[in-house]
This record gives sequence, structure tokens and C-alpha cells, in this order.
Amino acid sequence: MKRKQMKDLRVVTEIAYQREQQKLGPLLQQEARILQQLTRLDGQLAEVKTQGAQTDGYKVTGTDLLWHGWESATRRQLNIELARLRSQKLSAMDDLRRALGRKQAVADLSQRLHERPGRSPCINES
Repeated sequence: MKRKQMKDLRVVTEIAYQREQQKLGPLLQQEARILQQLTRLDGQLAEVKTQGAQTDGYKVTGTDLLWHGWESATRRQLNIELARLRSQKLSAMDDLRRALGRKQAVADLSQRLHERPGRSPCINES
């Protein structure tokens, strides 16, 4: 293998690794957004429980049932979206690990070829 080819291979594996790393970023941001929404929903639920017990007309008008129905549907939808997103994240992490392994393998191969005493029969000095 020529030195130029080895250098090109290192560049290609680095680019592939960076591409996979960039794919993971938006997934992590979306996951954080959904987790934040679920946390906010938990806070709203706790607030409704404390204030609902103090408000007389809340249960009489049926507002509590409507709100709890909305809260339940919203939580279900967020959890479904989170599960879908985490599945995509796991797949993206597998792709990233594979790209990192290739990058490291090429770097190790390149390092070994450069450390060999004398000229390597694999590398053409062109």
C-alpha cells in the first residue's frame, strides 16, 4: 500500500467517524427536550394535586378529569416519542462505535507500518 493511499484511508475513516458523531448530536438534543417536557409535566401534576385538593370547584366541574386525561395522553405520547428516539440513538451509537473501530484500526495499522525497521514490503514510497 502506498503512503498516499494510507493517508487517504486515514482521512476517509476520520470523516466517516465525524459524520456518525454529527448524526448523534441532534438525537441527544431531542432526547433532552423530551425528558425536560416529561419533568415539566411531573411538576404540573404535583402542582395540580396540591392545588386541586384546595380548590372546591375543581372536582365539581369535572376539570380534574379533563386535565388528568390530557396529562395521561400527553405523557403517553412523550414516552412513545422517547422510546422511538432512544431506539434511533442506540442504532446511531452502534454506527459511531463501528466508525471509531475502523478509525482506530486504520490508525494502528498506519502506526505499525511507520514503526517497522527498514522498508515495509507493504508500503511503496511513491
